[in-house]
Amino acid sequence: MLRQFICFSMLMLFAVQTLPLIAQDAPAAEAAEEKKEKPDPFKVPEGTDDKVLNIFLQRLSRTPPADRSKEGLLEHLGKMDKAIEEIISRDISEEMYISSLELRLQLLGILPQLGDNSAVIKRSKLIDELKRDKREGVKALAARLELEERISRLPVMKDEAKKTLVKEIGDQLSNTETKDDDAFMQAAQNAMKVAQSLERYGDTDNAVVAYKQYASILKKKNHPDLGDAAERMEATVRRLELLGNSIEIAGPIVGGGNFNIDDLKGKVVLVDFWATWCGPCIAELPNVKNLYDAYHEKGFEVIGISLDQDEESLQDFIKERELEWATIFFPEAEDQGWNNPIARHYGISGIPTAILVNQDGKVVTLRARGEALQEELAKLLGPLEEEKPAKEEAKPE
Repeated sequence: MLRQFICFSMLMLFAVQTLPLIAQDAPAAEAAEEKKEKPDPFKVPEGTDDKVLNIFLQRLSRTPPADRSKEGLLEHLGKMDKAIEEIISRDISEEMYISSLELRLQLLGILPQLGDNSAVIKRSKLIDELKRDKREGVKALAARLELEERISRLPVMKDEAKKTLVKEIGDQLSNTETKDDDAFMQAAQNAMKVAQSLERYGDTDNAVVAYKQYASILKKKNHPDLGDAAERMEATVRRLELLGNSIEIAGPIVGGGNFNIDDLKGKVVLVDFWATWCGPCIAELPNVKNLYDAYHEKGFEVIGISLDQDEESLQDFIKERELEWATIFFPEAEDQGWNNPIARHYGISGIPTAILVNQDGKVVTLRARGEALQEELAKLLGPLEEEKPAKEEAKPE
């Protein structure tokens, strides 16, 4: 409970930086009130009672910095760290020790982002100390932190090390009992981190292996709180395995009628998952429009798949931006947004997702955005002709 509270409180702590400063000149009564001596929020209560220290940590986590500048935030978090360090130094219970450690490790992970590089050394030393601790709970925390560190290094690992880690995480997920809820949810979270990291950094082969293995385990475990996690993993595999294969795209289009990608055989087709509320999607539209204008007569088509929830607003947007291609939109509320059937079928978890299909109906790339889209179109339909500069008229002598 404290751990969840702390995570939320830390996010709230950073959110206060973005709040506007209110009324520089406080009323006289308010100013007088502020002059009264207030208790030090960083002063740790005496003793080792778990309840008292838990209340203190919760209150400390809720306390916003008085100065919302970078320097003020650094000072505030530094004082928090010293307070927690003092608690850890006392002869407290193992449960209290672990809760305090987790909060301190979070702080030491945040401070370097604000320029306090000494926190990196402190965190490293603290983790080394945990590894030497003989208490079972502390050893378990050290092992978890070490595993999380390895997962964070996944993108730079050699292939064999990646495969080893994928299997290790799968074994952990398989061997953890669902009745040990916290441990099982942690194992599931690690599994998702590994698979998503491999996917994000373009290691499709290992990502597919990871997703398949973890989905199979989750199906067998049938944990009630994980819902359709296994199905989402299988859908992601379906998308990642599209390269070199056909894609199934069909559905109702805005303005009436139906679309089926099979009707565009012989054309190069961009399948664009997007929404009007998606900033990066809107930012990519000029690039798509320019390439559509340049390559349409050569055989380039676009089909948008909207994850919007208001068809009228979508129609207005399409008209305003003069989008000439068809857009699939499902009119039923249960099929809109992230519940779009095509998006669910292919495990779309972020937009824009742009998939390019060649003239044979085979997917050639899952990342057809920006310059990558132009490069692929040049391969499939030929490079664009450079505009020749107009000849200067001869000047009379």
